[in-house]
Amino acid sequence: MDTALVLLSLFLIDSLAIVSPGPNILLVVHAAAERDRRGALLIAAGLAAAGAMWALIAVSGLTAVFELMPSLQTAIRVAGATYLLYIAVRLWRSHAGPKPSVAISGQAAQPARQALLRGLATGLLNPKALAYFGSIFVLLVPADAGWPLRAAAVGLVLFDALLWYGLAAFLFSTPRVIEGYMTLRRPIDRACAALMAAFGVKLML
Repeated sequence: MDTALVLLSLFLIDSLAIVSPGPNILLVVHAAAERDRRGALLIAAGLAAAGAMWALIAVSGLTAVFELMPSLQTAIRVAGATYLLYIAVRLWRSHAGPKPSVAISGQAAQPARQALLRGLATGLLNPKALAYFGSIFVLLVPADAGWPLRAAAVGLVLFDALLWYGLAAFLFSTPRVIEGYMTLRRPIDRACAALMAAFGVKLML
């Protein structure tokens, strides 16, 4: 087993999973454009922590747990779908209001703990994470892998999430992007809500 090849494959596939459209990246982009860079980075940190938790559970025998307790997987899916629909409703009902003053590197628009927990909850309840770590991830990390490789895989997932979500937070919190967002805030919020709801409904069905 080539450890370097396993980790390289994991880095590429995990990166694609992160940047592909889904609730996690959508939450970071929306928070960065609507609030400020610090808040988006805290959400990114929460998402990264959730990804590391999922990876740790996966290398500890996630598929075996689901085989023994299939109802647990169903419960996680239902909880994830419910949470996505909750976010969708909040976005849809948000009001455009006056144009806020945005501090790119200043004070956060929401409490740090709230932003961190929002990212953590979204990452843990994201059905996309459940599907990825319960299937693709466990296939990339061989069943006979030793704990050094498993630990490296978990660390790589954490690094990947911090890298890509952090880049999204920086990119979409630039003044030009924020100005464009504020101009079209209402339709963008409605579009984000519709996407979140679509993810939730798809999971429910």
